[in-house]
Amino acid sequence: MLKTLNSLILKLALLAGLSAPALAANDSPVEMVRETSRQVLDLLKKDDGKNTRQVRAQVEALVLPNFDFKRMTAYAIGQGWRQADAEQQAELTRQFQSLLVRSYSSTMNRFKNAQVDVKPNAVVSPDGRETTVKSEVSLPNSGDKKPVAIDYTFYKSPQGWKVYNVSVEGLSLITTYRNQFNDEIRKGGVDGLIKSLQDKNAALVAKGA
Repeated sequence: MLKTLNSLILKLALLAGLSAPALAANDSPVEMVRETSRQVLDLLKKDDGKNTRQVRAQVEALVLPNFDFKRMTAYAIGQGWRQADAEQQAELTRQFQSLLVRSYSSTMNRFKNAQVDVKPNAVVSPDGRETTVKSEVSLPNSGDKKPVAIDYTFYKSPQGWKVYNVSVEGLSLITTYRNQFNDEIRKGGVDGLIKSLQDKNAALVAKGA
């Protein structure tokens, strides 16, 4: 289940990235998801869908700056985050971001023909500082399979809306990773978790991801 969830999240979450032009044009998370999904899919269709380094770099430049990976990492680690010093927190954030990026980038061309249906009504927290945008992603030739429900949780930072969590069919990215990360911390402490993430990234590099 963990492997399946991670695969879905890592390959589909990029469709909700926020671009600087979209952020400047409209400070609505719903419109930002809708517009940037279109931009990302347009990029993926370049070169007949070939997953070239150039296209991957363009997608990452469009999407990644507006995910808050530090907040995402802190929530994914949970209590163990407070056990880490500033240097360890920085390394954990770097390694977790690298793991997410490398895990989806090598296969994202499969989603060039995806259809993204962004729901118009976001769920806003009582204080207005967080909002969840709901969407459904359908893939061609998927038979009778239902669209995959993808929810994106944003928070209002001083720099604007940032994504810090993604849920697929109700299963949260940060909650799923928290279980795994807590096991690593229990076995080897914060440094053990860092080493585990470094090893995973090295393995992906060796595979060419």
